[in-house]
Amino acid sequence: MANQSSFRAGEVAHKIKNYKPKNLAQATQNKALAISAIEKGLCLSLTYEGLPRVVEVHTVGTTTAFKPAMNAWQVDGESSLPPVSEWRLFLFDECFDVALTDIKSSAPRPDYKKGARQFRKIDKQV
Repeated sequence: MANQSSFRAGEVAHKIKNYKPKNLAQATQNKALAISAIEKGLCLSLTYEGLPRVVEVHTVGTTTAFKPAMNAWQVDGESSLPPVSEWRLFLFDECFDVALTDIKSSAPRPDYKKGARQFRKIDKQV
């Protein structure tokens, strides 16, 4: 008798996670640039999920999931989910082409709250 599988269409899709490219070699430098952006009051340009973005960094630290990240307000660029969301959490090991811009940051935005709850440790905030 043939071995019957309990596989049903659609089950595999739930078990496969979307692959996100990692930039482990630059993660520490990305974090340093984010801190510098806060200190200098400038925006950062970066590529995240393959899309160009310009952001105002508000918080830099380690998330509750122990991932180095920044909480930022996206002022320009694209997003994988329209409309472009203003507040975003960016993981430093998923950011590419990070650079300081000459665009003045308007941080803090009116709805910004210090001590963002998604962070276990905060290294720098506006």
